[in-house]
Formats: sequence, structure tokens, C-alpha cells
Amino acid sequence: MAVQQVFPLSCAVQHYAWGKMGSNSEVARLLASSDPQARISEDKPYAELWMGSHPRGDAKILDNRISQKTLGQWISENQDCLGSKVKDTFNGKLPFLFKVLSVETALSIQAHPNKELAEKLHLQAPQHYPDANHKPEMAIALTSFQGLCGFRPVEEIVTFLTKVPELRFLIGDNATAQLKGSTSSDSQVAASALQSCFSHLMKSEKNVVVEQLSLLVKRISQQAAAGNNMEDICGELLLQLHQQYPGDIGCFAIYFLNLLTLKPGEAMFLEANVPHAYLKGGGSWPSG
Repeated sequence: MAVQQVFPLSCAVQHYAWGKMGSNSEVARLLASSDPQARISEDKPYAELWMGSHPRGDAKILDNRISQKTLGQWISENQDCLGSKVKDTFNGKLPFLFKVLSVETALSIQAHPNKELAEKLHLQAPQHYPDANHKPEMAIALTSFQGLCGFRPVEEIVTFLTKVPELRFLIGDNATAQLKGSTSSDSQVAASALQSCFSHLMKSEKNVVVEQLSLLVKRISQQAAAGNNMEDICGELLLQLHQQYPGDIGCFAIYFLNLLTLKPGEAMFLEANVPHAYLKGGGSWPSG
């Protein structure tokens, strides 16, 4: 008898705090449409739908004619479904996880390790890094989607340092001057100067960050109330992020990272070591 190759799945859901609530979430609606037994809680965030065989979210098989209960079990007993090259390269495991995200509030800034570093971190601290694989991602927008991805051109960051004195205060005069002087230098010099600036920001003392962020929020709010357009310093986004995470140093990251707004069907690729953060909207994520 031929092995059944197509069958319905009930995919795992992750209820991270940043997800959209209840049936407002694309994740919740997809879950409900695919699993008749699913019950959506309107007071719970539905952040991610995982379609794959990840140990923390192995999809359940919704077909009583199939002896295996999960996709991971089925793949382990039907190795030919992977194809010989994938089976040999990835030791008989499905080498990607397909996700759908529904983002209500901004996620933390993060960067995924490459394969070598992922294996090292997994050996050192498996409780924090349960997966030894790297995680390149391609984000495909299902709705209007906003995110931060990769460092802006140095010239843009220098402009923000000029227009946002609160940011310049955290960076310091020396690091700021170093970055300004690197605009006509080679890429290595510019990268070193950028690293110095971003390190100064991220290592700033908490109370100083809170103080400077409060000053910036007050200044933007007053200028906006007076009818002035503050988009040259991303005023609306800064206020939005501060409302979600008051006093958080990540609010200043918008002046270092590219701000992208994707229309449905548009995509962005995130390779290893690229800093990024998802801000709002819905999208699908094939992740390695």
C-alpha cells in the first residue's frame, strides 16, 4: 500500500506576549480554520503558528488512518519524503520551520548566529540554545508589516546624531566624531566606528537612558502638539515604541537600523548576524 503523502495538520501555537489577542490574530484565525477542535481564547495572545517538526512544536496529524501522531514521527518513519540530499545533509530531519507571525507590539532586537556559533552555543548552554542549527529567515508580509533590519547607511545615522541630541548624549562626543569622520573612509573603518557607537548606546546606564528618552519623548510630543512634523526623526514611531516599552533602550535602535514597511507579498531576507526586530503586522517565516 502506498504511503499517504498528504494529510491535515494541527500546528503548534506560541502565545508570546507581543502577539495579537484572540481572533484579531491572523495566527488564531489560521488555527481555527485548520483544526475543528481548536478553541480560541479572546484574552490570550496568539503570536506564532509553527508548521513543522520542531521539538517545541511538533505539528499533530489530524488523520486517524495514520499511525504516527505527529509530523516529526511521520518523517522519521518515512525518510524518503525528504529526498536523498536533504535526508543525508540534515540527518533525516526537516531542515526548516515555517512560521506565521501576528505582531501587536515590537519584539526585542536580535540577531541569529551562524551555523558554527549555533553549534557552539548549543554545546555550552543547551537550556538556552536547544537548537544547534543556524536560523536564516525570509519574512514574507501577509498584511502590511513593519520591521527593523540591518544597519542604516552611516550617513543616515550621522544625520540622526545631529538631529537627536538625546541620542548623541548617550553615544558620547568621541564616538560620534569617530563615526562622522568615517563617512569618507573605507568600509572597515566605518564598520569599526559604527560598532563603537552602537556599543556605547547599548552599554549606557539604565537611569541615563530613561532620562534621555524622557527628554526626547517630551520634545517630540510638544513639537507634534504645535503642529510640527517630526518624521525626520521618526517621531511617531518613537512615541509608539516608548508607549509599549517605557524607558527601554531599544527605542533608540530606530536611529541605527533600517526601517522597512512591507506590503502584502513583499519580503526581506535575514541572514546570520543581521540585527533585526519586528514591530507590527502579520507575516510568514520560512526559517532554516
